[in-house]
Amino acid sequence: MSNSTVTLQHPIEKTSMKLEELKAAETKLLLGTYDRYPLLFERGEGVHLIDENGVRYLDLLSGIGVNALGYAHPAIEQAIAEQGRKLIHTSNLYYH
Repeated sequence: MSNSTVTLQHPIEKTSMKLEELKAAETKLLLGTYDRYPLLFERGEGVHLIDENGVRYLDLLSGIGVNALGYAHPAIEQAIAEQGRKLIHTSNLYYH
């Protein structure tokens, strides 16, 4: 068995919003039904989540819920492909 490092195949785009900007925007659209940890995740690699500052976290929580988006709609396929190169899903206890 070898100790190899996994490298990303796609360039990573930095998020355009910082944590405080995102929190302010979300208060206009979402119900504050629970508190969140002050972390803004931008992407994932393997079993790790990576925040806006490049800090890696081992993801031991995963997601709480899922969405049903239908099947094979071209706009959803494109959005999923673009987002899949960054971060697919993490818990709603964090900002992402």
